[in-house]
Amino acid sequence: MSKMWHPSPLEVKCLSHLDSAAGWKILGRERPPETDLLPWSPFQRIFLINFVQFALVLTLVFFLVENASGVGFGEIREDLPYGLGGVVVLASLLGAYVTYLYRRSWNKRARSLMPASE
Repeated sequence: MSKMWHPSPLEVKCLSHLDSAAGWKILGRERPPETDLLPWSPFQRIFLINFVQFALVLTLVFFLVENASGVGFGEIREDLPYGLGGVVVLASLLGAYVTYLYRRSWNKRARSLMPASE
């Protein structure tokens, strides 16, 4: 091992998902060796899955906030383009961050398993 690496609890969680055969089946790829540094492409489905989940939750929050503010249907329709635009932006940012966490966890472990170059 080239470096001592002690994964954080979040990295352990990400790696537990990536270490299962079912995880890679969901991603539509064969599980690569643990020493492979991976680009973004194997993690595209992680982004998509998380984007959809975040978008659904944020859309629900948008409608709940609009409803709680006591506005009518006409005002909600006026706010809809801005609300959905915000949902898309926030869901994209959150999905990208989660994807980054999975990729970073995999690649940190891969670096720690690589033999030290002399």
